[in-house]
Amino acid sequence: MTWTHTPVPLRIAQQAARTPEAVAVSSPTGDLTYRQLDRRARSLAHDLRSAGAGPEHPVLLGVRRGADWAVGLLGIWYAGAALLPVDLAAPDERLRTIVAASGTRHAVVPTHEDATALRRRCGAELFWAATREAAPADGPVAEVLPGTLAYVLFTSGSTGVPKPVAVAHASLEHQAMALAGRYGLTGEDRVLQFAAPAFDVSLEEAVPTWCTGGTAVFVADNVLSPAELEPVLDGRGVTVVNLPTPYWAQWARDVDRRPRPLPAALRLAVIGSDAGRMADLVRWSAAGGPPVVSSYGLTESTITATCYEPAPAELAGRDGDAVIPIGVPLPDVHAHVLDAALRETPAGTPGELYLGGPCLARGYHGRPGLTAERFVADPFSGEPGARMYRTGDRVVRGPDGTLAFLGRSDDQVKIRGHRVELKEAEAAVAAHPAVRDVVVRAVHDLGEPRLAAYVALDPATPARPEEIRDFVAGRAPGYLVPSHVLVLDALPRTPGGKLDPRALPAAPVPQPAHR
Repeated sequence: MTWTHTPVPLRIAQQAARTPEAVAVSSPTGDLTYRQLDRRARSLAHDLRSAGAGPEHPVLLGVRRGADWAVGLLGIWYAGAALLPVDLAAPDERLRTIVAASGTRHAVVPTHEDATALRRRCGAELFWAATREAAPADGPVAEVLPGTLAYVLFTSGSTGVPKPVAVAHASLEHQAMALAGRYGLTGEDRVLQFAAPAFDVSLEEAVPTWCTGGTAVFVADNVLSPAELEPVLDGRGVTVVNLPTPYWAQWARDVDRRPRPLPAALRLAVIGSDAGRMADLVRWSAAGGPPVVSSYGLTESTITATCYEPAPAELAGRDGDAVIPIGVPLPDVHAHVLDAALRETPAGTPGELYLGGPCLARGYHGRPGLTAERFVADPFSGEPGARMYRTGDRVVRGPDGTLAFLGRSDDQVKIRGHRVELKEAEAAVAAHPAVRDVVVRAVHDLGEPRLAAYVALDPATPARPEEIRDFVAGRAPGYLVPSHVLVLDALPRTPGGKLDPRALPAAPVPQPAHR
């Protein structure tokens, strides 16, 4: 796939010039046309540049989903700065870590009161700007080079410290245009904005949509279940959804018991962030559901790197317990299945997945050692300096080139769509003064993985399990908080002193919620 390099912010500005009255943002609090989005973003960019924001400088974006998020995102890029999305509901310690590790000095928040609270919580002096249109709205869109920093996003780290993934504009543009083509996006599409603003899938929902003149449709934060979401999709004419696989699977399993047909305008469902089952695809297709594209990728590969979309005939006779394949790479993305000696494995032989091409992030912001460890030289490319990313995922390539996911080669798991290093969860629990020893494991029941922490306590400082959970919840994001804390006299060890996972007691199974 080839195109002339045009950075995403300039593409969106050009789209605003072509279709100024088309709706760019639809939210429960009102709509924004492309003209309005462009003007407010230019106004914000003026304020940010006046405060010293610019290329290679991350700007913290701390607003709720909706029009302000859209203006904040685009305004940061119009200023030439890099996006640093955060969840303001995150614990103070997490915010302090992100601010310190990113080196940010600027923030976009709704009000002066929000800015004051953020400074207090982060322990840092941050210049701030709001998304209202107060400054001149006719300023230029900053020119950025392909390698200029587009955003920094923090993911789980094996050392207990979150990893700041740095993505360049060239990778963002590749991802946006490749997916716009893969999903067939046009100006007629209304794409659901479902992901949390601090989750990189939110960029995958919005950016390709705006690059092709469509509408990003935001929903209220309190829409939780598929049953609640369906009438919203129908009433607002949503054509494309991008949902976490477990959430979509819940929808698919109820699809033949619904009191109403599927939303009429819905033409495509994209799923990802976790492995799914073929049985749910079969059930969805049998009920007349629209085509499903199962996507795979990582923050380090600028979100989606491969896709799988079966033809209806392929679903006939498929093993319902089989895991949905992760498919084939997007255009220009290189997927290598390698053994321990970095040799390509033949079809049918498992190996570790390495990704290369324009999808790759620059690395980890401010952490060159970790970058060198995970982003390695690409011996299969003829381009000087080409790199591959070690995903840590074990896969196998089928005779037709389709990749199937087999599991992780390390302690990383998926919790509610977030990649979680078990070591980071253990570090959060171990910080409690009463915890002497801890191991965290992912347990699978009721279809979705959850974390269980096994702890041995200091006899001098006893603590109840709920106290430990509350402690972790005050320091770490929700997906790192164990569902259960099980207190043991001592963690089971082998004669050699290693943890004996087979001797750990089973975590209690939660009762399923009644409908």
